[in-house]
Amino acid sequence: MAYNSNVVQAFDADIKNHAIASEWFSPISLLQESEPSPYPLDALPSGLGDAVREVLDFVQCPPALAACSALSALSVSSQHLANVRRAEGLTSPVSLYTLAIAESGERKSSVDRHFTSAITAWEANQVEISKPDVKRYQVEHDSWLMQYEGLKQKIKETAKQQKPTENLTSHLHQLKNNELLPVRVPRLIYGDATPEQLGYALAKHWPSAGVLSSEAGIVFGSHGMSGDSAMRNMALLNVLWDGGTHSIDRRTTDSYKVQDARLTMGLAVQADTVRNFFNNSNGLARGTGFLARFLIAWPDSTQGNRLFKEPPTAWPKLTVFSERITQLLNKIPVLNDAGGISPELLDFSIDAKKTWIDFHNDVEIELRQGGDLTDAKDVASKAADNVARLATLFHLYECNGDGAINEDLVGRAIAIVTWHLYEAKRFLNQIAVPEHVTSAIKLDEYILRYCREHKTDTVTKNHILRNGAIRDKKAFNDALDELVDANHIKIVLDDRTSVLEVNPALLGVNHA
Repeated sequence: MAYNSNVVQAFDADIKNHAIASEWFSPISLLQESEPSPYPLDALPSGLGDAVREVLDFVQCPPALAACSALSALSVSSQHLANVRRAEGLTSPVSLYTLAIAESGERKSSVDRHFTSAITAWEANQVEISKPDVKRYQVEHDSWLMQYEGLKQKIKETAKQQKPTENLTSHLHQLKNNELLPVRVPRLIYGDATPEQLGYALAKHWPSAGVLSSEAGIVFGSHGMSGDSAMRNMALLNVLWDGGTHSIDRRTTDSYKVQDARLTMGLAVQADTVRNFFNNSNGLARGTGFLARFLIAWPDSTQGNRLFKEPPTAWPKLTVFSERITQLLNKIPVLNDAGGISPELLDFSIDAKKTWIDFHNDVEIELRQGGDLTDAKDVASKAADNVARLATLFHLYECNGDGAINEDLVGRAIAIVTWHLYEAKRFLNQIAVPEHVTSAIKLDEYILRYCREHKTDTVTKNHILRNGAIRDKKAFNDALDELVDANHIKIVLDDRTSVLEVNPALLGVNHA
């Protein structure tokens, strides 16, 4: 729906500019509602798609929820293996951020358990393998600590005796430089750690991880995503998606730097929660590009249609998927001097690159005024990047990372990312709405409630401004702009009094 920004802009200065003809047109919804399209399961590579269908048959959750869960598991298990180069100077990680808008009870946790079972089993195995090294480190570090503390005490006693301490201090420096580093035991799956806790874990423990959560507290519910800390934490999560470096300065404990780390996020959140998050973020969620990095899904609920099924006696397709996930995880990275990873660089084939460029250009054209994606420019701007990431994950799964990424896998990634792109547009138009539209909805609700209570179809502008939900003059005028353009109200002058007339159809009155 197009809005005329001139309408109501000079409401007080020239009210006659807002007068319109007496005939009423049908009111238009303030939210651009649309129905979700089916998830493109056929675009998933065969082994991956077969596992998703097998899990879906039993769990009976929305297909998009299962697909996102499988893709998140693939991202966690593969993100340490490769970066993808779309063109010279255009290189990125292959990690994915997915966000499903789903009500409680859609079985996000259940479907995650199926697709991450191999990851949790691999983690447990790594803990067992690392136990001897961890014990050896503890003994040797305890011995080092006793030497270090003993030397500090000796320096203190020597200084009290007013004797030279230069040699002892030099020895202390040498001992400090030779402190043993803790054994790094891979931990990949996190629930609702705060962004700061997650950053510390990536910097100090293991540089590759995934946040898979049906509560999405890391983004939408933690105290770290409110107030002054929101910008800082969104910046960290943005940098992790980009594969960049981020320094964390802390007053009470050691500061640290996150670099050469990889993060996957597979989140699910209820619509009301994400709506409140957007309302409270004061535009940061979109202004920082945070939302743009996610593959968003808002599927229809399957609740009420999930009749009881006995669990299958075998999971042949999921077993193949899990075995492949384990194989990818077993390619444990050698950590660099900074404790990060140095992934292999993968390229597109010539045909695959041409297909990717065509998609990039098609999306860019739709960002023009009047284009299909003008109201989702931020998300659309990351679509081509997400295609490259997803195609590379498919390549690692299907081809073990050998050779160039082929055209078929890029085409499959395009089909999936395009579906998510239009889901994001639908989501933005119905939940993450601009502030002036939110204000218009509040104003509309107040006007209709007033008219029904007082059995009238008119109300003065001054009454609404004094008593309604919008007190700020500019926000009030912007909201009126929306309501006039949507045929909800007309603005007329009655003996120098500004009056809002309400469309009879909104009050349950039929009109021609």
